[in-house]
Amino acid sequence: MATILIRFTQSPYGSAISQDGLDFTLAATNYGHNIIVLFEGEGVLQLTKTPSSKGIKNHSKRLASMPFFDIEDCYICKDSAENFQIHTLFENTQVIEELEAQLVTAHERVALVEKADHVVTF
Repeated sequence: MATILIRFTQSPYGSAISQDGLDFTLAATNYGHNIIVLFEGEGVLQLTKTPSSKGIKNHSKRLASMPFFDIEDCYICKDSAENFQIHTLFENTQVIEELEAQLVTAHERVALVEKADHVVTF
């Protein structure tokens, strides 16, 4: 099947884009696609643990379920993580540990795009 790189570039609760992206990501595994996930830009904010809000699905809990869908290739843009000071959150365990995402440089991000058959951005 196809290798799909899914780029999360939006914050988790600013709009429905992140929720739609996560729905797409989990659904794509049902069709046997190999999924690679990249968090960049404001998308790195999705890695923070967030409390449930009334009427809104808890995004961090759903992201933490990705390994159960055999999504293990998760990456974080190093530049974006530095801009949003995600490293501080890692130290305070305020991020989703279940993803075991790796930091990647700009050069490595290009390699991920080249590796994928399709790239979808949310």
